[in-house]
Amino acid sequence: MKVVELIEGLNEKQKKSVEKCIEKCNLLNPEEEISVEIEKNVLDFVKVLSNPLRFSIIKMLRNRWLCVCLIAKALGQDQTLISHHLRRLKELGLVEERREGKLRFYRTNEDTLRKYFDDLKNELGL
Repeated sequence: MKVVELIEGLNEKQKKSVEKCIEKCNLLNPEEEISVEIEKNVLDFVKVLSNPLRFSIIKMLRNRWLCVCLIAKALGQDQTLISHHLRRLKELGLVEERREGKLRFYRTNEDTLRKYFDDLKNELGL
């Protein structure tokens, strides 16, 4: 959508103010395209990391394997809750899982994490 199309949707008072500012200040290019859509993978990544427990898990699992019971103990949370969050992280490929007997160990998949951050930077135009 172009800036000029957005301006057309304003009430008369707003339209007049914005058009005056465009002429005087030269802050906006009326022909500029404004993208408001967000790629689904980027949105999912941001949603996942916005949860403090999941963010802590990702941080804790960098460069190490830990089992659910140790993650739960370190975060002072129930193992069931941690398992739920790990499943969500696994769905996006942000953690790797390794089974040793009855225990499951997890660590951050740093390649996938970097890819998501690159996608986020591209989405923001950085």
